[in-house]
Amino acid sequence: MPTLYYAPGTCALVTHIALEETGAPYETVRLDFAKGEQKSPEYLAVNPHARVPALVTEEGTITENLAILGYIADIHGAEGSIPRGNAYETARAMQLLSWLSGTVHGIAFAALFRPGRFSLDEAVQKGITEGAHANLTSHFVELDDLCGAGWLAGDRFTAADSYAAVFYRWARGAKFDLGLYPRWSALVGRVIDRPAVLRAIAAEGLKLESFA
Repeated sequence: MPTLYYAPGTCALVTHIALEETGAPYETVRLDFAKGEQKSPEYLAVNPHARVPALVTEEGTITENLAILGYIADIHGAEGSIPRGNAYETARAMQLLSWLSGTVHGIAFAALFRPGRFSLDEAVQKGITEGAHANLTSHFVELDDLCGAGWLAGDRFTAADSYAAVFYRWARGAKFDLGLYPRWSALVGRVIDRPAVLRAIAAEGLKLESFA
């Protein structure tokens, strides 16, 4: 049985949701980042990068969200991961996921939450944070424009939609004015209406209102 290592409220929720969507059994190990459990020798043996998610399978361990989501898609073919069967839909989903996980998360949110990753000079860090806020505002406008009446990557619910919900929660916590993004807000409402999403949110001990 696969085992998902996660920390509540992180991007690992995207993979957590994808696993719930499959309906297949799996186990979880919860890490407390506040206690530094991601840097423990036990977890570093699982993922030496000290980040989540990590999925331990019978064949070996997979890290990085996009790799895990591709594995789930290939094994189960369920919604919530990456669509298979149509080359364009797969490419469209991967295009969105690459932007969301790399640019929006890996650069903009990282600079907002952890400017020390980009400079050890505290005087410089303020400018990094201000730039991150401006960049995120631009990204949120683009994301809102991408949202329609359905899902981000075609007719199926995919990991791109889960990422959008995770970022919405982070943006709310960072005090962005989310009233400026009605289409994004509506998409998140559709995401959190899904039973599998509700189960993953509950399992992580997150408050549903933090997404609304």
